[in-house]
Amino acid sequence: MANNYDDDVLPYETIGTDDAKRMVEGGTRIIDVRTTDEWNYGHIAEASLVPIQGIYTFGKALQEQNLPLDEDVIFVCGSGQRSATASEIASLLGFKKVYNLARGMNGWVNRGYPIER
Repeated sequence: MANNYDDDVLPYETIGTDDAKRMVEGGTRIIDVRTTDEWNYGHIAEASLVPIQGIYTFGKALQEQNLPLDEDVIFVCGSGQRSATASEIASLLGFKKVYNLARGMNGWVNRGYPIER
């Protein structure tokens, strides 16, 4: 039997690179969930690093950021998979406006958008 994911309403929104760039330029917080090595290779200048290594450690680290739960927050990783998990965890923690960056840093870099090292 095939899985039908259409019935599942995700607690976050997946957004494209261009929308994410506009949101970041407008002051939206962005959280990079990759490893420190990946971060050091190149990241979005405005991002904060909160690596997702385990559900509980990530949840605790995210809570320690003391972010307002009703503020927009974008999660980014390499390709959009880990950030999808991070988005689900953030939603469970009570964040109301959660966005997952589709294609992650791969999409950002492919667009030629700036990164910091």
